[in-house]
Amino acid sequence: MTDQPTMLIVDDAKLARMMVRSFVNKARPEFSIIEAGDGDEALRLLEKVTVLEFATIDYNMPGINGIELAQRVRARYPDARIALLTANVQAALRQRAAESKIDFIAKPVTEAKITTFIRPHPHAHPYPH
Repeated sequence: MTDQPTMLIVDDAKLARMMVRSFVNKARPEFSIIEAGDGDEALRLLEKVTVLEFATIDYNMPGINGIELAQRVRARYPDARIALLTANVQAALRQRAAESKIDFIAKPVTEAKITTFIRPHPHAHPYPH
């Protein structure tokens, strides 16, 4: 176990995970990053994590969707900042994310969106909708 800040990146697209990791490594090199290709893998990997600071979770994945995974992550890590990353920008999905206290980041993912989300101020205003 490490004292490093930990971030979870979950997306079934490897390229998307690589992009987010690259942006995080550039902006916050002190982060320990855990990557998963789906919700079940993410939950298995999190069994060894005591403190989670940030998570980016894709919405459309095999198995459980991003909202369901985010809710399970939130239950275990109530102080973590969680963002749903998705190209699905429907109002109903945004509302579900907001009700679960999950930030919403529309794809395509950009360095600016990720950098804003992981800025060092944990109590700052969440990523703008």
